[in-house]
Amino acid sequence: MLAVLLFCLGATVGALAERYYHATVVDAKTAEDWREIYVREMKAKLKLSDQQVRQLESILDDTKARYKAVRDSYRPAMLKVKEEQINEVKSILSPEQVPVYDKLVAEREERHRQQEARDQKKEQQQEAKRRKGG
Repeated sequence: MLAVLLFCLGATVGALAERYYHATVVDAKTAEDWREIYVREMKAKLKLSDQQVRQLESILDDTKARYKAVRDSYRPAMLKVKEEQINEVKSILSPEQVPVYDKLVAEREERHRQQEARDQKKEQQQEAKRRKGG
């Protein structure tokens, strides 16, 4: 009887811990997911009015544009550093290794471009959904 009680108690504690974990861990994948969670939390905890939510959305739109401008401004410098790294790595490779490395770099860059495109498409869909009010 004690074993059954201990088992049930353990299962209950485990279920509660799982529920607490999922309630406290943010499962956001994109910037729009984070934004939705942030707005929802602000609205609930601060009891924002509809007008305040619209103003918050406007502030977030402005902030997003400013972040993008900063990222765009340092992008050329980051690309230069990346190119320097590639050249330094090539300098330590044998002539037979260079084409294999070039292929690895190209594959990595293609995966990165594809991921960026998927992320951008998902973010645009969520942005359109948010603007529709849905």
